[in-house]
Amino acid sequence: MKKIKIIIAIIILSLSLCSCEKYDKFLSVHIIDVGQGDSILIKTPNNKNILIDGGDEDNNKIINSYLKSKNIKEINMIIATHLDKDHIGTLDYIVENYTVDKIYTPNQKDDSIPYNNLLTACKNKNLKINHLSKDDSINLDKDIHISVLSPSYIQNNDNNANSIVFNLSYKEMDFLFTGDCEKENESEIINSYDLSDVDFLKVAHHGSYTSSSDTFVKEVSPKIAAISCGYKNNYGHPHKSTLDTLKKYNVKTFRTDLNGDLVFYSDGYKIFTTKKYK
Repeated sequence: MKKIKIIIAIIILSLSLCSCEKYDKFLSVHIIDVGQGDSILIKTPNNKNILIDGGDEDNNKIINSYLKSKNIKEINMIIATHLDKDHIGTLDYIVENYTVDKIYTPNQKDDSIPYNNLLTACKNKNLKINHLSKDDSINLDKDIHISVLSPSYIQNNDNNANSIVFNLSYKEMDFLFTGDCEKENESEIINSYDLSDVDFLKVAHHGSYTSSSDTFVKEVSPKIAAISCGYKNNYGHPHKSTLDTLKKYNVKTFRTDLNGDLVFYSDGYKIFTTKKYK
């Protein structure tokens, strides 16, 4: 039986209000504007920090500056959704310069420079690289649970299809993070899990047409979506077909190329943000 959820409310708050310390009691999801890449910070009400991906190799100043602005000194968990350079490029710098408790990747290796830099940084810090796959779960904090939905197996030479996709539940809210997963992954996910009550969706692959199928968006039925992509990027992300699908299902969509850094706050029953959706 589906859980009955309090109707989600998107409240546009003034920036001054959101900077108040009282909002520290909320879960916050920060989509850092790293251009054509992904880097997401999640802060819990109990001061635990998750970093999902680390942008490209030239994003270390952007990410470091953002983390310092939020007084982040310790990262309890890094999740590298997959091994593409626009997702792991700065993670070696993060491991070298912050206290990191745990790091997770797909169960895959790569011969790229960013991946080898990450391996070296972890080795120098005696930090073990753990792996996540379908049906793994993590109890991170009070009322906060991570359920891994993909990958079910590793595909050679297809980093995107190997993306770690996970749902983070906080009280009555569900936040779905998708890396660069593809339509085939989406199909397997919705055939394996009931995701019809997701509240927040990090749109896969920067809004590419290779993800966010009509069937997936209809089934997941998110109230809010966030797209991380570069302004006037060479790939044309987000693609019109993706935006049309999100619009078709009345998903309030926010974009780093138009909005810059995005921050969403939740008390577990509703979501607050400072931005206007596009």
